[in-house]
Amino acid sequence: MMVRIFKHYIPFRLVLVSILEAATFFSSIPIARFLNQSDSTPVDYIFYIAFAYTLVTIFSMAAVGLYSRSLHEDFKRLVFRLLLLMVVVVILMSFLFYLLPILFMTRTTFIYALMLSGSALVVVRTLLFISIDREYFKQNIIVFGAGKKAKQLNEMHRKLDTKTIKIVGFLPIETEEVLIEQSQLISLPDTLLEYVVTNNIDEIIVAIDDRRKRFPVDDVLECKVNGTQVLDVSTFFERQTGRITLNALHPSNLIFSDGFIQNNFYQLLKRLFDIMASLILLMVTWPVMIITALAIMIESGFKGTILYKQVRVGLYNENFEVFKFRSMGMDAEKNGAQWAQKVDARVTKVGEIIRKYRIDELPQLFNVIKGEMSFVGPRPERPEFVKELSEKIKFYEIRHYIKPGITGWAQICYPYGANEEDSRNKLEYDLYYMKNFSIFLDVMILLQTIQVVVWRQGSR
Repeated sequence: MMVRIFKHYIPFRLVLVSILEAATFFSSIPIARFLNQSDSTPVDYIFYIAFAYTLVTIFSMAAVGLYSRSLHEDFKRLVFRLLLLMVVVVILMSFLFYLLPILFMTRTTFIYALMLSGSALVVVRTLLFISIDREYFKQNIIVFGAGKKAKQLNEMHRKLDTKTIKIVGFLPIETEEVLIEQSQLISLPDTLLEYVVTNNIDEIIVAIDDRRKRFPVDDVLECKVNGTQVLDVSTFFERQTGRITLNALHPSNLIFSDGFIQNNFYQLLKRLFDIMASLILLMVTWPVMIITALAIMIESGFKGTILYKQVRVGLYNENFEVFKFRSMGMDAEKNGAQWAQKVDARVTKVGEIIRKYRIDELPQLFNVIKGEMSFVGPRPERPEFVKELSEKIKFYEIRHYIKPGITGWAQICYPYGANEEDSRNKLEYDLYYMKNFSIFLDVMILLQTIQVVVWRQGSR
């Protein structure tokens, strides 16, 4: 089951777990204060301390990847990230104690709070692991159609989400070619509504290749008004995968959708967010930027440039120069524009390090401050590649109706793009972001970008 928060789809189990964990984090502070009888912190301050501790811990969990959809697949990784979480929380809370003395708590109380919240976290996550495959967490769905779209849905379900969804079966349409195995097909003993009620069906997914041919409007409408959710296959793909699948997309899906809001209020809000986020990151990373600049100068024998300027395509197809720390030799593109490769001989030793941790992207903060880029958005591509990809990939030009970003939904969900197929897949995530934009989603992307950098996912 998915819950939509500020237009962004989040698995219900993660929402439930985060609420339980937030409650335990908040309550651990007053309990720790009670256990430490020598703590003289005023009771009136406990609420503020508990609130700050809860926010820091929840954001830290997102940053180290503890709210990943696929986390249940690897228990060892969970344990390691829990240990990393404790270190991060100690550092951030110590910083807060220094900045805001009102939030200070004694060392003993803080240790008690860490022990309590850590133990509660282990209990909650253990229950999640035990219950993740239980039937009561799954939604029963039936699929109208057994053709190309239905086959694509079936393959996606097998690869991605057998934990929360159970496909009871596929209802074939007379005029449609059947591409689903016979064992997965179902026939209605009587009416569709009776079948839905008898088998506890939660959703009906319409995956008919051509709805003009015998679409059972009256039967589906009867189920809809009776409380069964009905979804188009493209909306189902969007919800389950966090991407807008191009193979199931028609222009009408975009035209009549409730997303793609780009009014003045949203643009002003995003601009303020961009400036604040950029300035904060500049204040935090300026020592790293200075060290990087020195390392590049030393490696090149104090010859050549530190920053690398490259023309990229921005908002409304306007070209601009993006700033990056130089990670390749000075003659890296003497033969013209090339896709970055997994093992690229053009990359210097310093360049290899700064690319792994995305340090080479930090100068783009100045592009954001100038207004040429946003902090979060589709990654800007070079004009040579844009021209080629626009001719080959449908809807590719749509991504240029918002500012490009330093990081984005595609960057945290998909590996580094190095060919046409990668660009196509990343476009599906970019379209999802454009359709479902909110500051909440921007914050989620920033937090998940931290884990991408820490675990060096998709760097090249």
